[in-house]
Amino acid sequence: MTHGKKLVGIYLAAGSSRRMGTAKQCLELAEGISLGGIALTEALHSELEQVIVVVRKGDTLGWLPEEAHGHISSGRCRIAECQDADLGMAYSLRTGIQEAEALGAEGALVMLADQPFIDGAMLGRLRDGFSEGEGYDFIASGDKGVPKPPVILARGMWPAVAVLEGDAGARSLFQLPAYRGQIIEEAEQLKFMDIDTVERYEKAVKIFKHHFM
Repeated sequence: MTHGKKLVGIYLAAGSSRRMGTAKQCLELAEGISLGGIALTEALHSELEQVIVVVRKGDTLGWLPEEAHGHISSGRCRIAECQDADLGMAYSLRTGIQEAEALGAEGALVMLADQPFIDGAMLGRLRDGFSEGEGYDFIASGDKGVPKPPVILARGMWPAVAVLEGDAGARSLFQLPAYRGQIIEEAEQLKFMDIDTVERYEKAVKIFKHHFM
């Protein structure tokens, strides 16, 4: 890495999938390509020093892309079980932040496993904003000015993130005057599509096969 400040990835894959009725990470958008593995592959292809994958207790990890296993063996990719995943996303995020802190990171790029259409260029713009910017507490992707994940949380925000509860994400902190952030606008709304219903999954399958196969 040549970017100075240590940046690691936190890949949140511990959701309950209540609305889907099944573990959505394992759903396939095409043969052999799992929903949960797509954005993780982008993270592993990026310049992130390490990637922390936060999962539920008992996850078989059958959805992991093949190349992830090599990164796990080398230590670049770490699997972190969230014991309190049923209590909401805040606890998964907390688990990831604790791991990032243990790794001595200065920033954490938080990604969601159910956003299959993010790409490396998007992650690169966030990384560049973090490495070049001074004094920012967060660098967020922008959807018409609205901050959305993927998002980089600088170390100064971590204590506040650690006390969030339920399904509250870091976005609830972005409007507070204590924090200064940068929003990097993304033109394609498709990148923000998250798969949380059967209807969205079916739509994503069609989009993936039409545009990415």
